Amino acid sequence: MKLAIASGKGGTGKTTVAVNLAALLAARGHQVTLADCDVEEPNAHLFLPVEWKTREQCTLPVPKVNETLCLGAACRRCVDACRFKALAFMGDAVLDFPDLCHGCGLCALVCPTGAMTYATRLVGEVRGGIARIRPAMGASADRVNMADRTGRPDRAPDLPATAPVLRFRDGVLRIGEAMATPLIKAVKDMPPPAVPPGAPSAQGPCAFVIRDCPPGVACAAINAVHDADLLLLVAEPSPFGLHDLRLAVGLARHLRLSHAVVLNRAGMGLPSAPSSAEAAGIPAGDPVQDWTAREGVPLLGVIPFSRAAAECGATGSLVHDAAPEVRAAYAGLADALENLARVAKPVTAPMVTDDPAATTSAKERTCDR
Repeated sequence: MKLAIASGKGGTGKTTVAVNLAALLAARGHQVTLADCDVEEPNAHLFLPVEWKTREQCTLPVPKVNETLCLGAACRRCVDACRFKALAFMGDAVLDFPDLCHGCGLCALVCPTGAMTYATRLVGEVRGGIARIRPAMGASADRVNMADRTGRPDRAPDLPATAPVLRFRDGVLRIGEAMATPLIKAVKDMPPPAVPPGAPSAQGPCAFVIRDCPPGVACAAINAVHDADLLLLVAEPSPFGLHDLRLAVGLARHLRLSHAVVLNRAGMGLPSAPSSAEAAGIPAGDPVQDWTAREGVPLLGVIPFSRAAAECGATGSLVHDAAPEVRAAYAGLADALENLARVAKPVTAPMVTDDPAATTSAKERTCDR
């Protein structure tokens, strides 16, 4: 199952959900690959004892004009064809702007003389590795044992070779690079690193590829969630959280992706004393849960707010076992995903859209570059 974990806004806890779900499913013996597709701010590796195995540069082809073959003002086909304004005609020469180029190759295709050649531009780095998972990461005694004297989580070098393993890959965007989508595609397409033969999760009952996607609904997020079997949207119980969740659900419907919601930090900010409405016998509803029920969007899990989980996450540790209520929530979410993976039939949500573009193919709707 290709599981994309995304959100309409930043700060909802999608990385926390992605990392903890990946670790929990790997600890249950499944084959798990965690791909951090948020290449502008990759941080999933901070919560896992990753042993890096591979590092590869990601480059993008950019045009270089052979002035000897170029017809100049008599042609201009490449300049007129470029949709991204990466080529311009000034004076008697074609100028190229590599930072604007998307590497689509159209300029070379329309050039009648073969004057368009290509160089490469560094976009970023793709990394791959494995992480051994310690059972019961969030138990209070284990958290003390995992932290060194600086308070940072231990990289767990003492874990046995038989410890559960998950495959990990991410991308680091070059500083100053504005185009994240080629690197996201490289992270998605990177072959998973080999898992030691003795690891129990090398051959598990289910195979999960979990993507920690960029926030929002722009091209980077679209590229990351494209072709996922299930889009799991992480929401927070706030007005901003509901507003941006509606945008993310709209994107899922437009791309015709099967999608569901997990509510993170449920109960956060609720007053300790009952409100006047509650005192009068009127139940206080959560706006996110109310909206998902009205829209028919499946609510796959509700993770309660926990001070213990917040403290655990602040040290860079996993939180899925930080408190009994958090443990139960993550276990229920993992159970639901296991059931969906076994039947190979993700949950569905109604495709409500008035957009004519919804009739186009998935490839046409995706920002591939």
